[in-house]
Amino acid sequence: MLTSYQQLRNIKLNSPVLAIGLMSGTSMDSVDAALVSISPCGDPRINLIVYQETSIPDQLRQRLKNAIDPQRSNVELICQLNFEMGELFADAAMAVASNANVDIKKVDFIGSHGQTIFHIPTTNKSRGWLTPSTLQIGDPCVIAEKTGVMTVGDFRVSDMAAGGTGAPLIPFVDAFLFAKNDKDVLCQNIGGIANCTLINRDGGILAFDSGPGNMVMDLIIQKKIKGACYDKNGELAKKGTVIPHLLEMSLTHPYFAKCPPKATGHEDFGGQFVQQFLNQIEGEPLEDILATACELTAQSITNAYRRFIFPHGLPQEVIVSGGGVKNEFLMQRLENLYPELRWQSIDKYGVSSDAKEAIGFAILAFSTLCGIPANIPQVTGASKPVVLGKIAPGPRGIISFGP
Repeated sequence: MLTSYQQLRNIKLNSPVLAIGLMSGTSMDSVDAALVSISPCGDPRINLIVYQETSIPDQLRQRLKNAIDPQRSNVELICQLNFEMGELFADAAMAVASNANVDIKKVDFIGSHGQTIFHIPTTNKSRGWLTPSTLQIGDPCVIAEKTGVMTVGDFRVSDMAAGGTGAPLIPFVDAFLFAKNDKDVLCQNIGGIANCTLINRDGGILAFDSGPGNMVMDLIIQKKIKGACYDKNGELAKKGTVIPHLLEMSLTHPYFAKCPPKATGHEDFGGQFVQQFLNQIEGEPLEDILATACELTAQSITNAYRRFIFPHGLPQEVIVSGGGVKNEFLMQRLENLYPELRWQSIDKYGVSSDAKEAIGFAILAFSTLCGIPANIPQVTGASKPVVLGKIAPGPRGIISFGP
């Protein structure tokens, strides 16, 4: 029996479909938009036509940060931001089409991740989390109405309704793009959160969030240097020295010992975690603090391989994507911690590391419109495979591509 990603590979089309994928991550600095053509038919071909980033204005970014902070958030704010972000996503979609000299009416569909406000993958009565839940804003109906293009969004909810954690979802994309019959493949995305995907040669998949990616480092920089967003190339961290007791304490976070399926986000490694992190080391040089945060990311990734990946597969290389690829010091630390693996940027496989997640949500939307489940139950813990996403038809109505 074919797996769901193999089913999507086997969809027969008379011509490629034209799609836009939209993504806004935990850094909340921009909306990533990728205009792609998708040709499955056995050996999937994804042609990136144009990728561009639409900056999120400073005032809007601050309001988003308020919205994800339980102490500063409120219903009125989230309600307004849901529509404002929908408008911004629509603007980003129209801008990337215009940049490619493509009439937006020629685009078959848009896949939008939205902006995550909060993600509660499991119950936690001590924190008042009585049921798993998730909230992504930037309503797809707003995008569809403003662009005139059918839009698929809100991908996580169906999986959670089926008992899953709603994340990670990109492993389906990793398997669609990179699965091989003759070797195990390991993909590592380093965005705000780091997540890894092992695709066995027999089609089996193991994937989970390993912990913080860029999130802790970025939040430290933003707190310490006014107007800064991140430590470019890891230049400051490279000058520092790891603070041993802080690293050891951070690695005892209960999330790291938890067995997959598991997913995490701001609720575990966001502002509250970073403030506790900084409270332990008042007066220490910023370079040392960043070196420690970088080492936390590197060791939590490689520890996850040792605990959870290598008992199930023997990959020879790691295909790395996300903003972390550009942090030269982080990549150096990963290579030093596991020199027996070849750490390769996804760009070497013809997929832009910048655009990968935006491309991913175009592929997930394509799967939705083909009626093919794109969650992976053994990854998310869902009780069954489910078709993801909500479809906002827009003026042209619903177009499907399945058999």
